[in-house]
Parts: sequence; structure tokens; C-alpha cells
Amino acid sequence: MPYLLTGAPPGELFLVRNVGAFVPPYDGSHGHHGTAAAIEFAVLNLQVSRIVVCGHSHCGAIKALYGEVSPEARNLQRWLDLGREAVLPVQGGPEALRRTEQRAVVLQLERLMDYPMVRSRVEAGQLSLHGWHYVIEDGEVHVFDVQTGRFVAASQAPHSGTGPYPPYVEHDGQVLVD
Repeated sequence: MPYLLTGAPPGELFLVRNVGAFVPPYDGSHGHHGTAAAIEFAVLNLQVSRIVVCGHSHCGAIKALYGEVSPEARNLQRWLDLGREAVLPVQGGPEALRRTEQRAVVLQLERLMDYPMVRSRVEAGQLSLHGWHYVIEDGEVHVFDVQTGRFVAASQAPHSGTGPYPPYVEHDGQVLVD
């Protein structure tokens, strides 16, 4: 699916897929090594320039945050803890689930910034973080707009797409170029 959304040829994307698209904390915790190792590998070895956290509608992990999880699924219960901050204090109806899916994406972006190698590269302008929410039934990606704090349909977001991008203009009129 990511290749269809981006139009990238096979081999161009380094994909990490997991339950809920969750990012474990950068704290050396045990049990979350696969995703944390993939983040470190992508940033340090592959020197990726963009990280996209992509959630989607009807996400089973988000639904599980509002429901019961089998007591036998101890690893799943612990993993779902990574999304609990996104849960709304309401019943898990369609609107609450959609909002929680989007809140979970933003939570993972925030958590990525706790990785020292991510933060240093973002602050140096070498890496950018992007939050997407794919609405399956509409076939549309909504992107997180940091300036407004909302998800906007990519087709209507002024900063989505592949460019060329207009130069960034500071509030004092200074034009920043690469």
C-alpha cells in the first residue's frame, strides 16, 4: 500500500510496519527493539530524509484501545500502552476512533523527537517528520499540518506533494533556500 500512496518504485521506501504504527520510547526499554532498531538503522545507516508515520481508518489497534484484549496477549497489551495517551474519554464510536487514530499519529511523531539521532537531524534540517492518516473508504490521505495542528486532505494541503516547493519566507521577509 505505501508504494501505491507515494508512487515510489519498489526498493525506494524503507518500511516498518507494526500494530498501530506505534513508536516505542527512546529509553532502552526491553521488548520494543525491532521498531527502535529500525528507526536507528533508517536514520543512521540509510540516512533517510523523511520519516512518515501513517495511520489509517478502521485501525484494529485503535479499536483495541477502546475494548478488551485477551489476557493471554501480554505482549499486545504492553504494546497497546504506546497508544493509550491518544485515547479520548468517550465511547469508541466512529468519530472517536477517527480522532484517536489521528491523535495516535501525532503522539508517534512526538515520540520520534525523543530519539537523539532524529531530533538532531530534524533540528539541522536533514530530516523531516510527516504524519499521515489514510482514510481507506475515501482513498484519501490526510496530512498533519503542524501550523494548524490539524489533519488536512493532502489534495488540499499547500505543502503536500513532491514539489517544487516555494522558498520558505521568515516573518521578517528573509527567504530561506536550500
